[in-house]
Amino acid sequence: MPILCGRRCARVVAVAFAATCAALPVHAETIFQPHATWHELSAAGRFFSEGVVAGKDGRVYITDMTPSVVFKENNPGGTIYRYDPKTKQLDPIMQPSGMANGLHIDKHGDLIIAQTADTPATGGRAIVRRNLATGTTTLLADAYDGKRLVGPNDVTSDAQGRIYFTDARYGGNEPMELPNAVYRIDPDGKIVQLGTDVFRPNGIEVSPDGRRLYVSAFNSARLRTNPSGPAADKFGLTMGGVVAYDLDSAGNISNSRLFYRNDELGVDGMTLDTDGNLYLALHNGNPQDPKGHVAVLDRNGKEIARMDLPEKFIPSNLGFGRGDDAGTLYMTTAFKWRLYSIPTTRHGHYFD
Repeated sequence: MPILCGRRCARVVAVAFAATCAALPVHAETIFQPHATWHELSAAGRFFSEGVVAGKDGRVYITDMTPSVVFKENNPGGTIYRYDPKTKQLDPIMQPSGMANGLHIDKHGDLIIAQTADTPATGGRAIVRRNLATGTTTLLADAYDGKRLVGPNDVTSDAQGRIYFTDARYGGNEPMELPNAVYRIDPDGKIVQLGTDVFRPNGIEVSPDGRRLYVSAFNSARLRTNPSGPAADKFGLTMGGVVAYDLDSAGNISNSRLFYRNDELGVDGMTLDTDGNLYLALHNGNPQDPKGHVAVLDRNGKEIARMDLPEKFIPSNLGFGRGDDAGTLYMTTAFKWRLYSIPTTRHGHYFD
């Protein structure tokens, strides 16, 4: 029924309403376009989509991981696809891919690939560079201190061309000689181990100003422990979170601190917009009872937006388009291969 209110009452209500609005958190509508919904673009892959990133020409690259524990026969060894937002065409460009996981486009326009673990025959356990014009692939790193990498997961770079990647075991049966760690590859090819303080590092991003390195954690007890360490997470993360580091002009890290924590969901892939907001793919890693969503954090680690998934999927990674497509956020999914997109009010960050 209607509420009758005099002039004084109306002023009180107006003040109270304004105060309430000021106290409300920033809603998804400030990041995602009004009434935005996820659009399914493709379901062509076989199992686990990852590594979504846009090339300089606007075409989008996605991986399909086909682990041997699932595909015991006729395993293609992983595939990298290219999606054209203009024609809606999806084409394979690399198979086998060395079980490509995370992908990144560097400032030269080359595709940097994190090849993860699987079997000695199918898992590359390396960081490689692929020239998209010629198809030539060059090895950047597959070992540190004379020992093979554990299983590179995700990769990024800075404005100077230095490459940063996470190395942790999420699958595969190869021996583990090194601890789960974060690394840097310098332009001259030197490989530096930056840290082992995150129990199981996953996503990795450099902030738009180049002064901060973000590393996500997916510390699920469901996953196999690396006997080479680390023995525990320095930040006490039992499931998911993001750690921030200061990054100096030489690419060295310092001042590690907990930026975000989630005790129910792990943090998988991440991406950034030009304002420095960090977009997280969160999930429980359980294909039988999938739970997850996309969250957006501001530069202080405050959650400013959240977007639920279109179905009961596991979001694995996120990446923005480029050019006319710069405001489109792409999402990949695990265990059921999908490529989704959603319009946003922001533009994705790339070091060009």
